[in-house]
Amino acid sequence: MPESDPGTSADHPPLLPFTISVGVTGHRSQALGAACMATLGERITAALTLIGEGTVRLADTRPVCFSPAPPRMRFVTPIADGADQIAAEAALALGWEVEAVLPFARDHYRTTLADDEARRRFDALLAQATRVLELPGEQRDEPEGYAMAGRATVAHCDILIAVWDGLKPRGRGGTGEVVEFAISRGVPVAHLAPDPARPDRLLWAAFDPVVDTMGDDPMAERPLDREHVDLMLKAMLLPPPSAVEGKFVDRFMREHLPRFRLRPEYGLLLAAVGIRRFRLRDLNEIHGRVRVREEWAQYRRDCADLGIAAPFELLEEAYRWTDLPATNLAQTYRSGHVFSFVMGGLAVCMGLSAFMLPQYKLQWAMFEMILTVAVILNAHVGTKNEWHRRWLDYRQLAERLRPMRSLKLLGIAAPDPPGTETNPVPQRWIDWYAGAIWRAMGCPAGVITPASADLIAESVTDHEIAPQVSYHRRNAAQIMTLDKRLEKIGTILFFITLIVSIITLVGLSWESAFVDAYGEWFTLISAGFPALATAVFGIRFQGDFGGDALRSLATADTLEHIDQELRKHTNLTRAADLAEQAARFMLSDLDEWRLVNQQRDLGVG
Repeated sequence: MPESDPGTSADHPPLLPFTISVGVTGHRSQALGAACMATLGERITAALTLIGEGTVRLADTRPVCFSPAPPRMRFVTPIADGADQIAAEAALALGWEVEAVLPFARDHYRTTLADDEARRRFDALLAQATRVLELPGEQRDEPEGYAMAGRATVAHCDILIAVWDGLKPRGRGGTGEVVEFAISRGVPVAHLAPDPARPDRLLWAAFDPVVDTMGDDPMAERPLDREHVDLMLKAMLLPPPSAVEGKFVDRFMREHLPRFRLRPEYGLLLAAVGIRRFRLRDLNEIHGRVRVREEWAQYRRDCADLGIAAPFELLEEAYRWTDLPATNLAQTYRSGHVFSFVMGGLAVCMGLSAFMLPQYKLQWAMFEMILTVAVILNAHVGTKNEWHRRWLDYRQLAERLRPMRSLKLLGIAAPDPPGTETNPVPQRWIDWYAGAIWRAMGCPAGVITPASADLIAESVTDHEIAPQVSYHRRNAAQIMTLDKRLEKIGTILFFITLIVSIITLVGLSWESAFVDAYGEWFTLISAGFPALATAVFGIRFQGDFGGDALRSLATADTLEHIDQELRKHTNLTRAADLAEQAARFMLSDLDEWRLVNQQRDLGVG
């Protein structure tokens, strides 16, 4: 099985292979008629040529984030008699790779084909396929097998060629149902009607981005010509046209894997309030690299006997280049906030200290100035280096990438399309990059049986969902404790201020000499401690620890319910639905988290 070229380097994130995948769905021979069969090969060849030549032209203008290797053309087909086999032969003649998706075990599937000639062509095409995926369709429920094959074809293609009569679905797993599913998933459909006199057309929800396109909508229809194919390919394959998003892509491609955590303030805060011990190893990122490497190695070992495989090298490398910088930037950004608030509070105390030791007024003023400049520089450096934005982007991208390994192993599952339901085009660079990684991986290969489908579902829970449930519960407990202890510290500081104020009032009423003797200290406490308490409140407010804890608990509860459902004996379709829902929910939770956090920059104003 050929592997995706990772395009990896020790110096930068992996370069993306320039890849396009086209799938096919269509009626069988007996439903197409002689006139259609006579010209169908030429029409499919013309459509594939349009797409292939457009991809090559686009590759010539590719940004530096792509690998310089020639574009890779893949064709995904169930190889049924009729449109599927004709299309696969046309793709092979053009030099495309063929990836076969079979609804049943191949021996049974052969018996469902129309005649000996169809079986001969099936065997020849299967022998030339670079990957073959056999799905667990059963003889007693053949429509479900065809539905799974259609779903898998859509999951692993960018464009679907549909040799379709244009009628509504007339049964489970038919061409009409596959077309409707593709459109609902934001996959463009090149519609070739069986009647050669009808013009070929392109159906895509993005052509009508204002409303939610369902099925065959004239507003989302364009001619299948070079202009519209090129427009579609550019929107799907290249980064978003926004100059800002392009700048973010360039910045990501210049990233370096961090070796050290140079900002320990957040870790010191956790240690100071008794949450977690601070260790010197916390300053080194080598443990993070080992963690990622071992976790993926364990995943490979545990999934080795499931009977299905996919090339994960590029995915793992891309995940490593997003997860490790995201973790480092999170520490840096949070430490920047801790530094700013603590130094701001100390600067106030420094200024007040001049009343206690007036002979060192110059030194106190200098220290106050240094702390103030440090706070300003901290904000400037953090803003200039985009600690905040990069952390949010890389964490979101990492969490888009990680579930892809299990979605691939399920064979028929896929991430949600980019953009919105009405406009399935990536608007943000992280959506585009994640889509490019999914596209580059191609179709998995192997045999899924009803028994192995159950094992794959269990693997998804063990490696994707259960660890997330555990993480969210631990995270909620930790940050809730942090929030409560910071609240207690702030309250204590205000109570001390209140006590000192009462002592001052009583002293002025009964014994002014006592107040005169310790007045400078009383001033420092009564003015400085509220400043420190406000700094503690600022750390709590910016961190939103209480809100994050509640969101983590809600996420854990929902994922735990999905985990329980997946652990029941279930079929592949149900497992894919649940895995997609888990990935969808985790991303929606992450989107909410991003909205909450994106306004909390390091600005001092």
